[in-house]
Amino acid sequence: MQFNFLISKCMSVNENGMSILNGAQQRNPQLDEVITTMGEASAKAQNLKQVITSPLRFYQSDQKLYIKSEGKQCLGMLKVGRKNLFHRDLSGLVKEIQPLCVLDFYVHESVQRKGIGKELFEEMLRCEIICPEKLAYDRPSPKLLGFLKKHYHLQNYIPQNNNFVIFSQYFENRQQQILNNQLASPQSTQYQQSSTPLKVEQLGSLMSQMTIQSTQSKNQQQKESKTQAPWATDQKQQQNMYQTTTGLMSAQIQKKR
Repeated sequence: MQFNFLISKCMSVNENGMSILNGAQQRNPQLDEVITTMGEASAKAQNLKQVITSPLRFYQSDQKLYIKSEGKQCLGMLKVGRKNLFHRDLSGLVKEIQPLCVLDFYVHESVQRKGIGKELFEEMLRCEIICPEKLAYDRPSPKLLGFLKKHYHLQNYIPQNNNFVIFSQYFENRQQQILNNQLASPQSTQYQQSSTPLKVEQLGSLMSQMTIQSTQSKNQQQKESKTQAPWATDQKQQQNMYQTTTGLMSAQIQKKR
């Protein structure tokens, strides 16, 4: 799509010709013109009854726009945002989820089949740190479904009343993904690093206490033996000998009887 001004004049463009806009973006007439024109072209290409990307819908929202441009040309755009969705599986069970959704995806007809869509999509995946199967797709066109099948092998899904497509892989390995996210988070890493030394410290402290108690017990026994009078030890030995002798004599008397 050709404009009468450089796209970089109304939005920041990186070295890959990509611009990333959010709902808090500062508005200007040229930027509004780009969003309006591309939104209308996208709705027309997808035979939609209404335009789904416009400045009014985009600003003051939590959505993001990825735009690919070259000089005065806007080559394509991709819009994403989170939605609360209810998904029904084959058994009739309904799950409430809040996935990141592809809400609009359009590449201008003059530059289609040149890898522009793949560049846009990959840029979004990289920035959002997400896999294609973990996205939901709002009313995807046959072209988008073919694109996902060709590049990411996504094709199995259950049709929903809300017209969002969520591929079956979205629900696979959910626990593993949660575990990976926890292991990758700084907080969990910090916890893991601190938990192991803590256990070692506790074990070392326990062993030290046992050693101290053992030493104190031995010292106490030595003190008692030193402070005990010799005659007391002899008296105790004599008492033990008397009890032993008495027991033997009683046993012999019982045998005789």
